[in-house]
Amino acid sequence: MKADQQFFRTVETHDRTGNVVGTKEVVLYAGLLSQAHEDGLARVRTSILQIPTEENGRLAIIKAEVETSKGLFEAIGDACPENVDDFLSPHLIRVAETRAKARALRDAVNVGVVSFEELDGVSLDQDSSPGSGARPVSRSPRHSKPAPAPARPRGNGNGQSKAAPVAGNGSELMSEAQRRYLFRLMAGQGYQREAAEERLKDLFEVSALSEITKVAATKMIDELLNPAPERGGGNGADARPLR
Repeated sequence: MKADQQFFRTVETHDRTGNVVGTKEVVLYAGLLSQAHEDGLARVRTSILQIPTEENGRLAIIKAEVETSKGLFEAIGDACPENVDDFLSPHLIRVAETRAKARALRDAVNVGVVSFEELDGVSLDQDSSPGSGARPVSRSPRHSKPAPAPARPRGNGNGQSKAAPVAGNGSELMSEAQRRYLFRLMAGQGYQREAAEERLKDLFEVSALSEITKVAATKMIDELLNPAPERGGGNGADARPLR
């Protein structure tokens, strides 16, 4: 792969209890897509092989096809509650689609290193950690609910502090798991550290990430996983736009 090393990262891998068990080198989706365009990317097409239902354990399976000047490459991606964070359960099809496209792109550009988007239970290492002064946080056990971010007072312009949103009224602050996943999505777009934090502030139109609510974070994750179409991809009804 001719892409710069900026598209490769070292990540920490965790077990199901959140303990760090090792590190792994990964490639970012943004790098794969960039290299594919250099190789004459003509089409990215995805189709649903299995819709998640209670009967099949809520397992989503997506097939991706990537066509470049070097030929046609296919791959399968899957997602289920057991291999995604709890808050991603409503987005199983989109997570499976991203994983399928990443695998097909890896074959298309001849990269043997697994992509960041394919893995579950990883976080960027200290040198690539999200945000100013942030550090990787070990994941909580698989089936436990993510704890909400701690309340942080904010000024209201008259020298007094304003209480943080109260949980349960639709203004609960985003969880640490949501924060980490947003930075993960930013990394996939090529934004790192302070750049990722500034990009998120722009997207949410806030002055600090501590102002983002859980509802807003969920909506933004949904939009980032399924961006608005820019141009068609393929000729079939199951075609997806290039991303």
